[in-house]
Amino acid sequence: MNKRSFALVAIVVVAALLTAPAWNFQQDKKSISAYIIKVVRDVERRTPTTGWSKALTLAELKTGHEVRTAEKSLALIKFSDESKVAVREKSVITIQGEVEGRQILNRNVYIERGRAVFNIRKQETEQFRFTSPISVASIRGTEGGTGFEPSQNEADITIITGVADFQSTITNCQTTVGAGQTGRIDSTGQCSTQPATQNDLQQNNPNTNENQGIDQGQGGDQRGAQRDTTGTRPPAPSPTQGPRFSLNTSLSGSLRSGSAATIRVALANPPVDITKVTLYYRIQGDASYKSLMMTISGQNVSGTIPATDIRAGATKTFEYYFSMTGSDGRVFTFPESNPESSPYTLPITPRVVRIRIPVTGPEGTQRYLEISYEE
Repeated sequence: MNKRSFALVAIVVVAALLTAPAWNFQQDKKSISAYIIKVVRDVERRTPTTGWSKALTLAELKTGHEVRTAEKSLALIKFSDESKVAVREKSVITIQGEVEGRQILNRNVYIERGRAVFNIRKQETEQFRFTSPISVASIRGTEGGTGFEPSQNEADITIITGVADFQSTITNCQTTVGAGQTGRIDSTGQCSTQPATQNDLQQNNPNTNENQGIDQGQGGDQRGAQRDTTGTRPPAPSPTQGPRFSLNTSLSGSLRSGSAATIRVALANPPVDITKVTLYYRIQGDASYKSLMMTISGQNVSGTIPATDIRAGATKTFEYYFSMTGSDGRVFTFPESNPESSPYTLPITPRVVRIRIPVTGPEGTQRYLEISYEE
């Protein structure tokens, strides 16, 4: 065996050792863990071994734990990966899921009744599920809200950013719900998707005051909600201001490594004329964001990301956020809170590169050795 052959064999052996199941240390599966990080008005918690009791801030939630909210009440729940779920008023939900070491295997929020508004962080393999007596919503890196109303026998989901699969548990009818859309499932198993109304977008946006537990009728929360209107965020709307400034997007699916991508969004109810829009983007794991000045046409904004800036990398995830300047000098960001650390995300499909190497066989004929890899 010459040195070149030995080197090849050594690489194969090392790869085999690294991937062999016997070398993977098994860890016990444990219950998922989350915490109630905010309580507004009347919220209760129940465990498999206790009855209903008043829920307190920083109370831990594990598999089988339930949360119940009264009228004009809200509970904000946070998971270890920074995913958040706001349990809206008159709701009952149950937490379910498992982890193995630091890896989240599965998570589910069962909605017995009411509504959950969510901001779910992107995971490589795990899908966050919201279930009800008649539906299953599979979510990965998505913002929106979903609910079940027993009196109407209907489940619905509205997506603000990202995409979700919404399926009936009665007929297996399934619909894909993208950004700016609402999906509905009824008790007969019928499912549909249609454009979301402005009210749907407002009620299911996790970044609005009402879904952050602000301005819920408590003086302390109202005082805490006051904002500096000269900063980087728009002022909180009052009932006379109308719908909140938001984005209507159709950003779903997957980008392709090495292919340019055009980003288009529509502005909804901007409080002033928007004169400048900048898109900041990067591949997840990169140290800094790149910027792209976008074109404004009425209420529509668009821009094309160069093909050289879209690559799968190790994370296969594209991160981005918007900064917008109004005619009065105010700056608005989307996402509104901590956009650099909690940006929007899109998956990137790797490009497969194939290389053909000519080789000469023992009989003198020419053949080709093909090598393929993901770029």
